[in-house]
Amino acid sequence: MEEKKIIQNNAEQELMSLAHEILRSRNRMELDHIHAKASAIVALTTPKIAGETTPTASKEPAPTELEEALLTPVLEAEFETISIDFTQHLFEGSNADFQRVMSMLNSKETLEDAQKFIETQIQPDYDWTDKQKEFDAFMSHIETLFDS
Repeated sequence: MEEKKIIQNNAEQELMSLAHEILRSRNRMELDHIHAKASAIVALTTPKIAGETTPTASKEPAPTELEEALLTPVLEAEFETISIDFTQHLFEGSNADFQRVMSMLNSKETLEDAQKFIETQIQPDYDWTDKQKEFDAFMSHIETLFDS
């Protein structure tokens, strides 16, 4: 009984040591190092069944789903490119105004509601009379937001 307690304390000490090491070097750790630490933690916390032998180093365990996901190359994300800078052309360079308007447009349920909101609430605050091309592009962009 006394011997079992010592083993548990050693395991607890090893776990604490691993945890402290991870915390100290978390910003500098590479994937292989993280994997090694995680494997050590799993080995320490997995209950041993009587008569069970630990796997030999020559057998490499099959990768887990997490490992496969981490090793899968990340596909390049596609971003919508807008050829006209709406912030500069329509909102007098105020990114905050543009973001506020876009946030309010996200709360609209239909394209018609969004168009009415722009025409009655937003357009009167800005002089878009000589910016018809930019305004049409902005409205087209809003339409694509509601089409998806």
